[in-house]
Amino acid sequence: MKLSIHYLTDDRRHFTFPHFINLLNASNKKHDWVLLILTHSNDVEFYENELKNVNINYRIARVNEDNNYLVKVDVAIQFATQNNIPYMMKCDNDIFLKAQTLDYMIDNLELLNDSAHLTIGPVLTSGIPGIEYFCDEFLDTDAQNAIKKMFLSTTFYDRDGAVYENLNKHTIGATEWNKTDFFNSVKQSEHHYKGVHPIRINTESLQYLNDYIVNNKTRFMEDNQLDIIKDNDSPYLCNSIFCIKTDTYKEIVSDHSLYVDGFEEVPLNKYAWKNNMNHLFVKNGFAIHMYYNWTPNHMDSERRFCNDFFSK
Repeated sequence: MKLSIHYLTDDRRHFTFPHFINLLNASNKKHDWVLLILTHSNDVEFYENELKNVNINYRIARVNEDNNYLVKVDVAIQFATQNNIPYMMKCDNDIFLKAQTLDYMIDNLELLNDSAHLTIGPVLTSGIPGIEYFCDEFLDTDAQNAIKKMFLSTTFYDRDGAVYENLNKHTIGATEWNKTDFFNSVKQSEHHYKGVHPIRINTESLQYLNDYIVNNKTRFMEDNQLDIIKDNDSPYLCNSIFCIKTDTYKEIVSDHSLYVDGFEEVPLNKYAWKNNMNHLFVKNGFAIHMYYNWTPNHMDSERRFCNDFFSK
């Protein structure tokens, strides 16, 4: 067993789970991974019933409800460690991963043994920096031009203690979208929250992206020629899905000096900066992230996306 996929549940998103496991059920490397479902609700029976419909090796662990995120992560690390599983994949409950992408990541997990690389993950449709790779790899020229125009209409504002207004020089203060200049400005920020991009702020651009994915589902689901992207330029990984060495993940999560909140996103990035490590992505290897929780009524929008995309 090479990989433990720890799936962080939310009982408000039961509607995503059948689609998630149906996609993974197409994997050709099921002997190499196990799905660990981490729940804090009284819904174990729901997951067991859904998993009867697929042929997936799985375990279910239930944790206490209060402040459960890092508890789930700790349980996942313990599971991987006790079962001598060398790599882990974090996956939130609003992600849809293509099986081809999963299998390719499994074939390339050994790249993480190189001290230059911290994680390997899919090109996440609205992830940061995944949005830029996805636009280049999947959107046609007209769609790229349209969404870049929307990026330019984005007005950044300060939030969560971070100063973002200065980024407006790359959007409403610019005539052309330049991702390199934008990421360089984000990199210069002294604040720990650098997971920012127009796709996270501008609801019009995110809706346009999701509509484009739905309308091009057949092409999206096709197998592609895959490769590895070595990302050395973007300042911050804001992806709710990635693979990492179990020992490294344990080291990061256990280092309390890295934390600023109750999540491991900032510690992961601080560790990368401190050790001069980058993140790997699978070129043309896509996964869907539907909406950010900054989007009003985002779960209603997620439900509509699922109905539209998976009914086609």
